Amino acid sequence: MYSEGEIPKSLLSPHDLRILIDRGENVHVEFKKTIPSPEKIAREISALANTQGGLILVGVADNGAIVGIRDFYEEEHWIQEAAGRLCRPKVEIHPELIHLQDKDVLLVRIDEAPSKPVYVRQKGRRTAYVRLEDESVTATLDAIRLMRSATSQAPLSFEYGEKEQFLFRYLHEYGEITVRSYSDLAAIPIRQASSTLVALVNAGVLSMFNRDREEVFCFSKTV
Repeated sequence: MYSEGEIPKSLLSPHDLRILIDRGENVHVEFKKTIPSPEKIAREISALANTQGGLILVGVADNGAIVGIRDFYEEEHWIQEAAGRLCRPKVEIHPELIHLQDKDVLLVRIDEAPSKPVYVRQKGRRTAYVRLEDESVTATLDAIRLMRSATSQAPLSFEYGEKEQFLFRYLHEYGEITVRSYSDLAAIPIRQASSTLVALVNAGVLSMFNRDREEVFCFSKTV
C-alpha cells in the first residue's frame, strides 16, 4: 500500500504502453485526457470494479493520442476521492506513473470488486455502472441482482415448476428471452421473472448478455 501523493513508477515500458493504447478502449481499458473532478471518474471506477477490473490511462485522449498530464498529484487525488468517498463499497486502486520523455501518463489499476455491486453516490442517489464494450453504462436491475446473488453467501435455490418448464420449452424453440418477454408470456410479475432468470444464471443453466442496453438470457453452452 502507498500514501496518497507517493505514486510508484510503473513497470510498464513506454513501448508496452504504446501497444496497449493501439489496441484501443475496450471492456478493460478506459482512456482519459484529464480528470476534471471525482464525480466524472467515479463512474468509470464503478464500471470496471463491477465487471472484471481493468485500467484507466490518464493523459491519453479518446483517439489514443498521448497528451500527458499536467499535475499527477491533483489527478491522483481526484481518483482517490472518487474511489474512497463516492464509491460504495470503497474500491481499491493502484496508481502508477509512466514517464515518456517530456510527458507523463497516470496508469490506474482497478481491481474487480470482491463485493458487488459498487455504487456511486451523487446528489442523494446511488447508481451502479458496468462496462459494455468500451463504455461505462448504468447497470440494469437484472445485472445488479446477478451481482448481488453472485457475492451472496445465501444458498442458491429455485423451483422447477410449470413456469420454469414453459421457460425451458421456449428457450429450446427460440434460443433466447428477455425478462419482459418471460414476464409477459408466463403471466408473472417482472420481479419474479428476473429472479428466476438470475437464479438460473447462477446455477450455470443460463447465460446472460447485453444487447441494446437490455439483458438477454439463453442456455449456457455447458448445458
